[in-house]
Amino acid sequence: MRKFLIKTLILLLTAGALFFWLRADASVLAGASVLGMDDSSGWLAANSQDPAPFNLLESARTGFVRVELPFNEVSPAPGAYVWAYQGDSGYKDYNQLFEKLERRGIQPVVVLSRGPAFANHLYPQQPVYRDELLEAWANYLRAAVQQFRSHVDHWQIGSLINDPAGWGKVVFPGAESPIAAPDPALYADMIKIAYSVIKSGQSTDTVLLGGLALTGDCAFHPNAYLQALADADAWYAFDAITLELPMLNDLPETLQMDACGYAPIQSSGVPLADAVRSVADFTEQQTPKPLWVHNLAFSADLLASKAALRGSLPEVIESDYLTRATAILMAEGGADHVFWRYDPLSSKPGSLSLQSFANLSQSLSGSFDHNNSMIADSALQAKRFRGNGRMTVVAWLPSAGDQFTATAVPGFEGYSPFAWSADAGSLNNRDGIGLLVDNGGSVALMLSERPVIISGKPADLKGALTLYLKDSVSQASEGLKGKMTAFLQAQKAKAADKLGAWVEEQQQSLMETLKDSFNQWLRKSLGLAKL
Repeated sequence: MRKFLIKTLILLLTAGALFFWLRADASVLAGASVLGMDDSSGWLAANSQDPAPFNLLESARTGFVRVELPFNEVSPAPGAYVWAYQGDSGYKDYNQLFEKLERRGIQPVVVLSRGPAFANHLYPQQPVYRDELLEAWANYLRAAVQQFRSHVDHWQIGSLINDPAGWGKVVFPGAESPIAAPDPALYADMIKIAYSVIKSGQSTDTVLLGGLALTGDCAFHPNAYLQALADADAWYAFDAITLELPMLNDLPETLQMDACGYAPIQSSGVPLADAVRSVADFTEQQTPKPLWVHNLAFSADLLASKAALRGSLPEVIESDYLTRATAILMAEGGADHVFWRYDPLSSKPGSLSLQSFANLSQSLSGSFDHNNSMIADSALQAKRFRGNGRMTVVAWLPSAGDQFTATAVPGFEGYSPFAWSADAGSLNNRDGIGLLVDNGGSVALMLSERPVIISGKPADLKGALTLYLKDSVSQASEGLKGKMTAFLQAQKAKAADKLGAWVEEQQQSLMETLKDSFNQWLRKSLGLAKL
């Protein structure tokens, strides 16, 4: 009995210690948000005095907001930095912006973009002065990180770096609509500097690659650009890859994406997903990196035309397509995070879309396991996610219009599921409907083009606890793995900096030695040694 009590006490103490150890880092165990908004127009920064948009983003369960911090605007002269100023779109106050986001639990993703307004190279008359640009870039980074490190944990280095128009804003920021051929070698130097500066301040901060355009010149396809960065030994200098979607002009399941011959290892049959998956597969050949997809939006013309065909409203179509595209990108494309374009001036996303966003954010947060192997019906789109002890499925019929059809969705054996419309007022049981699971593990419900969210925990308490603990351990493992990878990469960067400084020191010493030897030889040869 005494041995049993001692063993029990040890077990309890160990479990308690483990609990508090894991609990001390809430980011590891907490259900991490997977959805965000892109404030590409800078609207939030120019309206930071108004609390309404921040309250709206909070109510929509927005996990991240991506905002741009343009170099050419915040630094009017060398060494001068202004974090609150009058811009073309209004008065921008970045300190206030980040503080308001922080109070609402929204993480800012800061895009360190464009180039120095005071650069001597003016498009197209002069070449780019690399050393001058890199020195100004390093100073800008140090100033921004020093100013906002207490509010910002995610830094994106540049925007549309593989696009001639995007890269032109970096090297020729003073020109109107500049165009410049992307330069992976120069960008590699820039992101190495950024990685060193950011990680030296906080090693756990996330450094994001600078927004690769998914379409355009095949010579600068994301995979080709990533290969160039790997060849320049810059693969260590970023923690995640970001992809920029173009404005989408077709159904999420059928729109064509120019993959430039880059195909995923295993095609899903959905062009949008396969275009993104090809990048995810490429990273597997290097050191795998998380994939963030940005700028998800559908054109107003498409929404209007599809609304007319369905006898519906553009706002309804927008909500449906954004939900379906998000599920496709995460389940089939390998995206870890998906960001929707945020454009309040055009009321995008609309109110229905924001409700769908909130429900997706709630139901998919913490998801890590995407398994769609059980879906055999090609007419049914059912994207499956698991995490935090739950099974969640986003399901719809892609070409059914608003005509409901009785459909069986498999894979719920042992679960107690509920179903909601994707844009339901909430995911409370009162706003949904309970589903019965048949002997084959399927649930039956009426489906149309309008997506539904099906979610459920294991029906018995033991199964629920087991699955929750399993998911928590897996999630903790992934979180700790990510933190360890970031730490090791930071140490590698520091070691590289030290090695570089040592090499420079040795080079200088060698040059001095050679200089002295040459001078001695010259004096001796000219008969000057005795003089």
